[in-house]
Amino acid sequence: MYSGILLMTVLISLIIRIPGISEDLAKLPFVCKEPDHKLLPSGVVDCQSLGSYLFVYKVCFPVAIFFCLMSLIMIDVRSSKDIRAPIQNGFWLWKYLIVITGIIACVIKMPDNFAYPWMIIAYIFAFIFILIQLLLLVDFAHTWNETWLDNAENKDRSWMCGIAFAFGFNFCAIIAGNVLLYYFYTSCDSSSLNIAIITVNLILCVLVSVTSVLPGIQEYNPHSGLLQASVISLYCTYLIWSGMASDPGSCNPMAPDTNTTDGTGSSPGSDNIATTLIGIAITFFCVLWSVLQTSSSNYSQKLGVTSEEGALLGCTGTGADSGNDNIEEGKPRVYDNEEDGVAYSYSFFHFMFMIAVFYLMLVLTDWWDANSQKEGDLSYTKTSLWVKIVSSWLCYAIYSWTLVAPALFPDRDFGYST
Repeated sequence: MYSGILLMTVLISLIIRIPGISEDLAKLPFVCKEPDHKLLPSGVVDCQSLGSYLFVYKVCFPVAIFFCLMSLIMIDVRSSKDIRAPIQNGFWLWKYLIVITGIIACVIKMPDNFAYPWMIIAYIFAFIFILIQLLLLVDFAHTWNETWLDNAENKDRSWMCGIAFAFGFNFCAIIAGNVLLYYFYTSCDSSSLNIAIITVNLILCVLVSVTSVLPGIQEYNPHSGLLQASVISLYCTYLIWSGMASDPGSCNPMAPDTNTTDGTGSSPGSDNIATTLIGIAITFFCVLWSVLQTSSSNYSQKLGVTSEEGALLGCTGTGADSGNDNIEEGKPRVYDNEEDGVAYSYSFFHFMFMIAVFYLMLVLTDWWDANSQKEGDLSYTKTSLWVKIVSSWLCYAIYSWTLVAPALFPDRDFGYST
């Protein structure tokens, strides 16, 4: 249900930006302060902001505040016996009414000059979300490879064929992706930056792949291999493409027309609406998956926001450690109540949704520079490009650290069996 609030926020932000929607709303009575039709009564909404990036800011503001307040309310809730626990899993009608009322109030009353300080706050929390998302991706790559290797060693050797096929497919996609990047994004006079970025990505891809199979690395981390390296490299190649696709420079064949902008941050490039929708859809599901995964007790424990005891109470218990004889030994238990302990951190769950709202807000506005509206001239920057490029480099760095750390600190336990 909380994901429904996030989905509703994204849909409202997208629908109002569909070409022609804001113009149609301006013709309705009681909507715009200065309607086009003189016979219609004056409304309450500044229709100049409809379809603009400022509108997205106003829609996301109350949603982020809602999840922030829920995170604060749920601090230190350890079981369903807590008086605050019913708020987490109930009162859905009131929650949706509060969010919708907040959105309407912000769209009508919130001043435009709030955008710049709100953007600064969003950048800070979006960076935290990106970092957690990258940590989750690296952990996923390691878990995938370890699981399939264990299956190959203990169950069926055919799992090795699956590993070989997976990293083979990934590396073919990486090669094809970089070739396409060179072909489409370097055919202009000012392509030296793009060439350098793509080349650095290829070099880093080769480096992490070679490092993952070095004998010195596998001695301390026997599960390291080409599958994890291929997953990380493929995702980083996607980030490179996503960044270049959002660059308004002349080297981008899908660059929006920046001549149709105004001081309210109106969204240009309506011809690319299909590409934008596909990108937003992929981003939304990745964000939602990241939120739900990191909010679970296993990942919360890895991030240090829940104790080991809470994690065991919540979701990692089995029939073997239970006194219930009706549960088959070794099978995971499914909890229908949380009287002994919550299955996940309620507070961290809402914190992840809050920073996800900030991240999606910036994605929906193409990492717009809200400060530019003060001069009445929306200048498109390379912020989106560099956020994604730096994210890819950071992802390589995090993965490389997970490879070399066990060798550099052999006395520490990193969870790898040698």
